[in-house]
Amino acid sequence: MLHIGHLNILRAARQRCTRLVVGVATDESLIRMKGRAPVIQEAERAELVRSLAFVDEVIRDVDQDKRIAWKTRNFDVLFKGDDWKGTPKGDRLERELAEVGARVEYLPYTPTTSSTMLREFLSQATKAGVVHTAQ
Repeated sequence: MLHIGHLNILRAARQRCTRLVVGVATDESLIRMKGRAPVIQEAERAELVRSLAFVDEVIRDVDQDKRIAWKTRNFDVLFKGDDWKGTPKGDRLERELAEVGARVEYLPYTPTTSSTMLREFLSQATKAGVVHTAQ
């Protein structure tokens, strides 16, 4: 779910590059990675990101392995929140991108908002009858 943390990272990324291309994970890749369907469908997520003035292009992100995206775009830098830095997944990402001559640049993570927090809030609100799911 797009939230202020994503906006903060995208804005900061835009200040550090001449062209900002944003990968939006496909529904299929999210199901593979997380074991559940996304709350907001891919086309809608892509449209939300595409509407941001500081985003130059939106592409489909089909796999966790960013070398696959690199093969089609040959990017120099991939931006991630600094909550990834020093983690096994961040270390793996750095190694994989180094293989193709790209690097990871970590940007400040916004600790007050996350997709996990939003999903949990919506789940609790739904259980309490405050929020009703679409039929």
